[in-house]
Amino acid sequence: MTTGTTTDHRPTRRPGVLLDRDGTIIEDSGYVGRTSDVRFLDGAIEAIARLNAAGVPVAVVTNQAGVARGFYELEDVHLVHKHMAAELASRGAHVDLWLFCPYHPDGIVPAFARSSADRKPGPGMALAAADALALDLASSWVVGDSACDVGLARAAGARALWIDTSDDDLAPGVRRVPDLVAAVDIVLTDLANGPGAGPSAFPTRHYATGADYATEYSNELARAVAGVDPVGIETAARILSDAYRTDRAVFTCGNGGSASIANHFQCDHEKGVRTGTGLTTRVASLSTNVEILSAIANDIGYDVVFEYQLESQARPGDVLVVVSSSGRSPNVVRALQWARAHGMATVAMTGFTGGPARELADASIHVDSHNYGVVEDSHQACMHLLAQYVRQSLMSDADVAAQVF
Repeated sequence: MTTGTTTDHRPTRRPGVLLDRDGTIIEDSGYVGRTSDVRFLDGAIEAIARLNAAGVPVAVVTNQAGVARGFYELEDVHLVHKHMAAELASRGAHVDLWLFCPYHPDGIVPAFARSSADRKPGPGMALAAADALALDLASSWVVGDSACDVGLARAAGARALWIDTSDDDLAPGVRRVPDLVAAVDIVLTDLANGPGAGPSAFPTRHYATGADYATEYSNELARAVAGVDPVGIETAARILSDAYRTDRAVFTCGNGGSASIANHFQCDHEKGVRTGTGLTTRVASLSTNVEILSAIANDIGYDVVFEYQLESQARPGDVLVVVSSSGRSPNVVRALQWARAHGMATVAMTGFTGGPARELADASIHVDSHNYGVVEDSHQACMHLLAQYVRQSLMSDADVAAQVF
């Protein structure tokens, strides 16, 4: 739920910051539901003002299970946010969007006693912020003091800054900070560093010999593959394994070079997975039939060439795997949206900033590179390793050793 926005929707996607509330901006005294309980943490207002001055959109995303538990009501949350907004404004700061989730499955208030995709670590509030503020979540940050904030960053494909003073091990890609002040230091430094803070740009200079270029290209490819989030791989592997074991259909699609990867996906995940396992998977590429592609494109529009095929062939419980270097291809995004709306599990292989595809998919395999060749080579490697993982998971150690992969 929202409690107001001061920034209009803009078509150009940009990085932003999603802030937890209690324990990040104000003291977490346990279910803060009254304005009298609001106490700002040292430096928090000034830190938000620095983001405002830099033109960085700021959204607050907070779980408010106190509503579901009957500790306070929706209007109380709105009043707290109104009070906080006034305090921020008095010191030259503002929040562009206030979002909160009042639901909890263990609540006692019937209207709010349920699960919700908006409740962190679910991605709902991040996706709502991205839509309202035109954010590119792949280049944005989530700042919070709990594991559910880190989970939100993972679910949204954003960067996580965890306010934590323990010595516990951190998950890959998570950075620990002592407070919001330090988190904003990192955000502004990363923004000042430009493209180097996000996906890697290659090449950036002229190379005199093919051998020199090959060396640097190989280094960039190795870096890109090594940087793929293992959580995305693990989630995709689980989705595909479950689908193949339960005889669900798996559809793939992509454009250009990504279409060839989608087609190759069908080969390796149908014929390859079956070798030595006897598993008869059902995999189909939506990019391979020029007759149906051209008929749909000519008569209806290229934006629906994949969605239209899914409408005829897909069923709830099936899987869609999209391959898109930019993550922005309209036909790929529309296919993902249709799949989500009709009960399909989704996997997205993306590059560059990831675009909407990275945000929409259940499993995001994102390659942190701005080079099409590197992104596509990495996607091909991920396609292969997923097929080989599923195949070997059905074999004994002896069988694996006896097979050629």
